[in-house]
Parts: sequence; structure tokens; C-alpha cells
Amino acid sequence: MEFSGEFKSSFTALRDSVNGANGHYQVWFTLRGKSKALDAHYDDMNEPGYVDFFKAVNIANYKMMFVEIGCIFDTDDKSHRFRDFKELLEKEGCSELVELAKERIGPYSDLVSNLLTIRSKIVAHKEKAVSPQELYKKHGIKPDDIGSLLNDLAEFMHEVEQVLNGGASWSSIAPTDRWERATWNMLSVLHKGRLS
Repeated sequence: MEFSGEFKSSFTALRDSVNGANGHYQVWFTLRGKSKALDAHYDDMNEPGYVDFFKAVNIANYKMMFVEIGCIFDTDDKSHRFRDFKELLEKEGCSELVELAKERIGPYSDLVSNLLTIRSKIVAHKEKAVSPQELYKKHGIKPDDIGSLLNDLAEFMHEVEQVLNGGASWSSIAPTDRWERATWNMLSVLHKGRLS
């Protein structure tokens, strides 16, 4: 089956955003999440020579996670977005993948809406009349829910990629913890260096 250039372009843009969002989420959550690196490496990350780096990395990954999720579910019809991608899947004769998208990603519609609201009001912009604490309280986003959404998106895009590549076993997107592992590896090296 030959896919259109528009479809391939849309797939590539969404794949890159899903991978980007996953990477930013995993680094941020590994560094800041409950029972993660703060427990094991607080002293390493709080070392005066590194603390500002870790503060910047946390802020940057947190914000970029929202930006990449915003790219995936953008409301601007001039952008590559998941909504249009499902329509392209239908045009390409992949209605079973459209149904799979509805089944896997559809249940996250409230979470996606809440993520886009937070991104728009306090991450991409700093609205004067908005209290970040009130916004988070109102929308109740849990980091594990973001991780589940991103994992399911990666799994879905992996299945699309297999169709796109005629069932080839290689993959440029799939559920993975590679960014979390890389963060742990870097912290381990930092810890060993501090002790030597």
C-alpha cells in the first residue's frame, strides 16, 4: 500500500511530538516524581555546582512536555494534529486504525482538554487573571495520567508505523522508558563522581 505524502508528513510530525512529549515527561517525572530521583539523589542534585542546572532542566522539561502535547492535540487547523491525522487514516483506507485511536486515545479527552487549558493559560502564556494553583486544583491533572496518555499514544503510533512500513519490525516510536533510564544513568555517574 502506498501512502500519500501528506499522510507521511503528518505521521512524522506527530511521531516527533509524541517522542518529544514522552522524553520531556520521563526526564521531568524521574527528577521530580514521588519515589523517584529526589529520594535517591537529592544531595547530588542539590550540590551547589549542579542545583541551578537541575532547576532549569525541571522547568524546561515540564514546559516542553505541555508544548509537545499541545502540538499533538492542537486546535489550529494549519497544524499537524491528531484530529486531522485520524481523518487522513480514514482517507488512506485504515479505518481499523481510526477505530483503534478512538478506543485507545478517546478516553483521554478530558485530560487532553485540561492539559491544553493549562498549556494555554500558564505555560505558553502567563494570563494575569489566572492563579496557577487554582487552575491545577480545578483541572486535577495527575502525572501518572499524563504518562498513561503518552504511553498509549506511542503504542498507537507504533502500530500506525508498522502499517506504514508494511509490517517491518524496526520502529522509530514505541512505548519505552529510555529517557527515564538515561536520566537515572546520568544521576548515577554524577553520584559516583561526587563520592570519588
